[in-house]
Amino acid sequence: MKPVGIAAVGLGRWANVLADAYTRSEKVKLISCFSRTPEKREKFAERYNCEFDISLEAMLAREDIEMIIVTVPNDQHADVIEQCARAGKNVFVEKPISVSVEHAKRIDAVVEETGIKFLCGHSSRRLGALRKIKEMIDSKEIGEVSVIEAVFSNERGLELKKGNWRGDPVKTPAGPLTQLGIHQLDNLQFLLGPVKKVFNFGKPMYTEVDNITVNTTVLEFENGKQAYLGTNWACPGVFSINVYGTKANLFYQLDFSWWSNSDVTDEHSTLIKREFATMTDDPDNRMLRDVAVEFPVIDHLRVQVEEVADAIRNDGTTEISAEASLMNLAVVLAAVKSAQEDRVVAIQEIIG
Repeated sequence: MKPVGIAAVGLGRWANVLADAYTRSEKVKLISCFSRTPEKREKFAERYNCEFDISLEAMLAREDIEMIIVTVPNDQHADVIEQCARAGKNVFVEKPISVSVEHAKRIDAVVEETGIKFLCGHSSRRLGALRKIKEMIDSKEIGEVSVIEAVFSNERGLELKKGNWRGDPVKTPAGPLTQLGIHQLDNLQFLLGPVKKVFNFGKPMYTEVDNITVNTTVLEFENGKQAYLGTNWACPGVFSINVYGTKANLFYQLDFSWWSNSDVTDEHSTLIKREFATMTDDPDNRMLRDVAVEFPVIDHLRVQVEEVADAIRNDGTTEISAEASLMNLAVVLAAVKSAQEDRVVAIQEIIG
């Protein structure tokens, strides 16, 4: 198909990571970029051999741009997406969709009103192992799931200085839960369905900022299943999911140092199924064995942008809508409320 013309808005570190991925695709073509900082847009344009625009309005007026890649700070998502949608531009926005329910609903409303194609970048559910875990849960290969435990953490909080937007509890609610853990919240709702209620132990630790930097979050889903998520900003990077089923358990580990190299992330991951090798009436004589599970290698950052391009060219839909992204945000905000009020919080309290 004819490549979809795209432009990048917001040119921080992650914009470059994403561009490294989607410029490998034949389905999209990077046309232009914009940042309010001239040096950033000039550097980005040189690195990726594209043009730059000196204002968002100028970019949105162009006919050769069909999709905008939005990676501005979280609290600015609604304003930028609304401008893009009203200019008839399709949108890919990096997670989270926003940091307030009001803004998320604004985005959902303008997407519905304008009919643009939209996707929020929860890329980790695209990982080959995640797709395989979903398949094994849905097929009952591991029996019925009782509990899933998930972790996503790194050392980012140890580098934070006062004034950084990640240290602001309004711009980044619960710190690593918004920036990291929301990936796992999306995975958990992808695997088990909607979350019903949340309890969170969250506090600032080991940093110079007042925002929460360590979270332990307990989740109950609408179907009665349970999960717990650990996420913090004070340890070397880790991304893992363990699924406990009535027939077998799954243990997934991803080498976080390869997270940004999305074309080979899956090659630096392992998925193990632990099952009964022998089954007897005597529990003391039951033997277990570990079996390596094969899964496809998927360029998790590239394919999400390609999905929007496919939807544009084929008038299709995307997997992660504004409404689905709102549900991930709602769990984060419920966790914040839980930590503040020391109680279980229902998702319905957050979304109304």
